[in-house]
Amino acid sequence: MSKVFTVVSGKGGVGKSTFCANIAISLAEQKKKVLLIDGDAALRSLDLLLSVDSMVVYDWLDIIEKRCDYSKARLFYNDNLQLLPAPLCCPESLTKEMFSDMLDIFREEYDCIIIDAPAGTGKLPMLYAALSENVIVVATPDEVSARSACVVGNALIKSGIKEDNMRLVINRFDEKAVKKGKLLNIDDMIDKTYIRLLGIIPEDRNLMYFSVSQKLLPDYSDTKNAFLNIAKRILGKEVQILL
Repeated sequence: MSKVFTVVSGKGGVGKSTFCANIAISLAEQKKKVLLIDGDAALRSLDLLLSVDSMVVYDWLDIIEKRCDYSKARLFYNDNLQLLPAPLCCPESLTKEMFSDMLDIFREEYDCIIIDAPAGTGKLPMLYAALSENVIVVATPDEVSARSACVVGNALIKSGIKEDNMRLVINRFDEKAVKKGKLLNIDDMIDKTYIRLLGIIPEDRNLMYFSVSQKLLPDYSDTKNAFLNIAKRILGKEVQILL
């Protein structure tokens, strides 16, 4: 039976989808079967980040509305990682039960299911989170992102998500800028979001390039190691959080 993780953010532009793509790749490299679901209807991007956009014919809404078999909708990035693309739009009639029934199709086949939710506190992030064992909140180390992460965290708690099931990922952490006082430090981020820390992704200008150019992050890079360490923590291993 797979574990379901929903990845959210308070605001857009924090690198949530890039995080989803790379953490899914890292989990797959740990020999886990991973299904990555693009839950950000309309603003879908994971097919582009995984360079499988030319293969998209169906999406998860086609499965729910029985326009295709599930095997025709998922796209193979590799043997251990598959993607369910997002629809062009999401109907207002979509319910938690409908999405849950679709998830049930895949639960026995995958070790991890990761849902990339839209930013903010709308219907879809709350719906996905309600069907997940854990929620990961992605934020950058600045005041605006920290506040918005706190807002989405509070909204999740009000919707019934337990605090113990939420974790924070600080993305684009620039240690030099933090030391100069231009960005928040780690303790500030935890204090302002009230969310326990899962991991830190360092600022890396090459990350987006590698994401859209069909190239994996080099094994020697700090960013690659950061994703790998977070993947191990997701799998229940005790790994020290390092910068």
